[in-house]
Amino acid sequence: MAEFASRRRRRRRRATALAVALVAGVAAGDASAQLHWDASAQVGVMRRVLTQRHRGTDDAGFGPTGQLTGHLALLPLIHVGGYFGHDVSPMPGDPSARQITFGGARVKGVLPWPRGGARTWVFAGFGYAGVYAPSYATTFALTQSDGSTARQAVRVAGAGGGFFEVPFGIGASYRLFKPWELCAELGGRVGIGHSGSIYEPPGPGVAVPGGASQRVAPAGVDRFAVGLTVGVMIDL
Repeated sequence: MAEFASRRRRRRRRATALAVALVAGVAAGDASAQLHWDASAQVGVMRRVLTQRHRGTDDAGFGPTGQLTGHLALLPLIHVGGYFGHDVSPMPGDPSARQITFGGARVKGVLPWPRGGARTWVFAGFGYAGVYAPSYATTFALTQSDGSTARQAVRVAGAGGGFFEVPFGIGASYRLFKPWELCAELGGRVGIGHSGSIYEPPGPGVAVPGGASQRVAPAGVDRFAVGLTVGVMIDL
């Protein structure tokens, strides 16, 4: 009798262990099925709009840009992730093009339409952009020892700085074959909290051969930017 009861207890334990294993396997399968993420690589053009420029100076032009993005779906239509990229901001005249590297966090809200192979979304985020303007050669009108004015070759030193940015915009993608999609984003960026010699007076230094060093006024403040990028996205 005792041996029969012992066998029943052993059978119960085995059945319980099997049930636990099945439940754990189903839960793991459900979690894996619900885990959704995407990543993209995009290239395009961007225009940085400089405010607080000195009268008579021109704005920055369109330049190439590229960025990587990645998101994890917290909810079916809300994806949270980050971005990292770089753009080149050409300057008018002699100044070298500015090099701007940016990155931060962002949230993507997937819109419920259209359906099928196409998707659309809106996005917004918060990040930081580091800026460097390489040194360049130019000429300045300088006062000579006899009181006359003449243009003289000088070299403007490199300058750096940075600012916080708030990117936002809209995007769309079209599925080629799972999991690959073509994607595009049209967005803007608002810059705040600028710092560094590239933005703050008295500005970058100027080396004058045979004369005292001087300063050149900052070119302006990166208050707003607009850009368009296209690329490929993997969606799993």
